[in-house]
Amino acid sequence: MEARALKWWGWGWDDRSLPVESRPVLWRYLQERLKVDPTIHRKVVPIGSIRIPPSLLSPAELDELRRTVDEENLSLADPDRILHAAGRGYKDLVRLRDGRIERAPDVVLYPEDDDAVKRILEIATRRRYAVVPFGGGTGVVGGVEPPASEEVAAVLTVDLRRMRKVREVDVESGLASVDAGIRGPVLEEALNAHGLTFGHVPQSWEFSTVGGWIATRSAGGLSNRYGKIEDLVVGVRLVAPNGTLDLRPLPGEAHGPDLKQLVLGSEGILGIITRATIRVHPIPQARTFAARLFRTFADGIAALRAMAVDACLPDMAYLSDEEETRFAAASAGIGPDGSAGGATGLGLKILGGRGYSLGEGSLLLMAFEGSRGRVAHRSERALGLARPAASLGAAPAERWFQERFEMPYLRDSLLDHGILIDTVETAAPWSRLLGVYEAGRKALQDALWATGDAGLILCHISHVYHDGASLYFTFLGRQKAGDEIGQWETIKAAVTRAFVDAGGALSHHHGIGADHAPYLKRVIGEDGLVVLRALKRELDPAGIMNPGKLLA
Repeated sequence: MEARALKWWGWGWDDRSLPVESRPVLWRYLQERLKVDPTIHRKVVPIGSIRIPPSLLSPAELDELRRTVDEENLSLADPDRILHAAGRGYKDLVRLRDGRIERAPDVVLYPEDDDAVKRILEIATRRRYAVVPFGGGTGVVGGVEPPASEEVAAVLTVDLRRMRKVREVDVESGLASVDAGIRGPVLEEALNAHGLTFGHVPQSWEFSTVGGWIATRSAGGLSNRYGKIEDLVVGVRLVAPNGTLDLRPLPGEAHGPDLKQLVLGSEGILGIITRATIRVHPIPQARTFAARLFRTFADGIAALRAMAVDACLPDMAYLSDEEETRFAAASAGIGPDGSAGGATGLGLKILGGRGYSLGEGSLLLMAFEGSRGRVAHRSERALGLARPAASLGAAPAERWFQERFEMPYLRDSLLDHGILIDTVETAAPWSRLLGVYEAGRKALQDALWATGDAGLILCHISHVYHDGASLYFTFLGRQKAGDEIGQWETIKAAVTRAFVDAGGALSHHHGIGADHAPYLKRVIGEDGLVVLRALKRELDPAGIMNPGKLLA
């Protein structure tokens, strides 16, 4: 199915990795903070040894599906079913690595056009099959898991990777019409040929799809300039069991409530997103980087707020708290005390004399892009508001930008060493941001350290708005052998409740899936759930679309 093989048990390409041992300062830092045994090395079970339940589909039922999508677009192979049995969250990876696949799709289908999607949904409705839409499979909140419910006759996973055409590029209007299964690199290559770029680059960009971005309301690293995906989608097609929403791209409209917003974030519970019209932009003439070191995370937050109010935010702004700054420094070969050799060490000593330290401070990485005039003007204003932070030049931000697609591979190596690592994220208004940060941090600390084991909690801001910002936590600890998922569930529940109790968002860009669904009522209310359920009943009266996601 892929010219280049993907890991079935971890992140990304099968031939690519990032061993923690390749960053010795970071590895020493983690051993010290987490008290881990460096000799631990947990193996991944061979895929051939995994036994999954046999397909529930009869030969006659499979023949009907083959006639719908053609023989080459249907797979019953165990490796394909395993690859589509989970996303890429911590819980997913623990189960995949151990070979614990309780439920796999009964068949994987690869439609090539809207007509095939419609026929699949017709068959599924008639035969009571659950349908799980699948883009890149990079989600981390249980959004593509086959349902365990006994109320469905079988589970069809519908993978859209073969619906990947660029239908039209309207250079004059700055619009492109594309199939929902197109992945980031393929889309960008096609746009670049017209002198254009999309500008939406999430960390999963290499593997995720336009349809997946829309379904989960994703955010890219340059969202301060281009916006989140909901700011970039101007038209969309949703094929549902009970009809098709085909929403045209218009620069402005007064056609009642915006139906596009019903598709955005729908996570496959209403139908399958098959096509979208997106805003595209000229390739930037220039891009510059800058890094600043604040004495505290609170100082960095105040600077970002000033930039937001003054409408001069960097196009990329990545502000790490003190602990994440130490982690980033260790990853770059700089010790937790800020020690380093050569010219870097000399520069850090000079900064230390001025009261700045990578061991205690808060690092802000920035990028500015666009026309040369825009870059010069915007960077001058933003950097002026970053004072009195210390300048670290451009190198730290350039390094992060170049490595941003590599860091997820580090998680696989840490799991090899028995280290729990996962992320949670939220967003809050400026007036509550530090309160939500402290609440989330305390909840993670209490849950991680409840058994007396060491833990490590990192946090950064990477998406900033006029009225507030996101918070993205990474937490690490020693895995509780034999109860890895139970350990994670306790931590996840504690921090999720803390976010909501403190007035933060349930999710900023990871979506709801199955993991967050039990909490949705707390943020949209019972009446909000009533509206969502009514919409689902209208578009999916048989309830076959991605059961168990979004709506608990």
